[in-house]
Amino acid sequence: MKNTKGSACPMERGEEEILLRYCAGTLAAEGAGPLDEHVESCPRCRPWVREQRAVWQALESWKVEPVTAEFDAALLARIAREEEARPLWRRWWDRAKGAWGAALDWRVAVPAGAMALLLVVGLTMENPFRQEAGETMVKLEAREIEQAERALEDLEMLRQLEPPEEEQKL
Repeated sequence: MKNTKGSACPMERGEEEILLRYCAGTLAAEGAGPLDEHVESCPRCRPWVREQRAVWQALESWKVEPVTAEFDAALLARIAREEEARPLWRRWWDRAKGAWGAALDWRVAVPAGAMALLLVVGLTMENPFRQEAGETMVKLEAREIEQAERALEDLEMLRQLEPPEEEQKL
């Protein structure tokens, strides 16, 4: 079996699929004749073809047992039992991972969780711009007192500008 690449052996050319089709009996008759001669004379192809034929014969002789009518029900019950036996957090994680896909991979989930934790800690820590409720009340009371004082001072000034009561009666 000659080819254009200079080598007659399909194994040397990396064309094992020709030998697979030969073993499966799907190779055209005109290609099988020269390959028969090559396989008989080639020390690399002969054991390979012998092993492949043994595999094909084993597959052909394999008898598959029929599936019983209760098989599906038994299989689904077993899957349900195994699902119930798993810890709740694992079932939740698998459902969430299925819904979110690769986004919940541990390499993404761990940094995202760390960022969320930092955000929560940062928001709950002492904020220089945040005022306690008591301080706000004290500041409001101080403002109200100042406003009341100014209002009284303004009234006092207005009284000083008014003419005395005796002049008003006239």
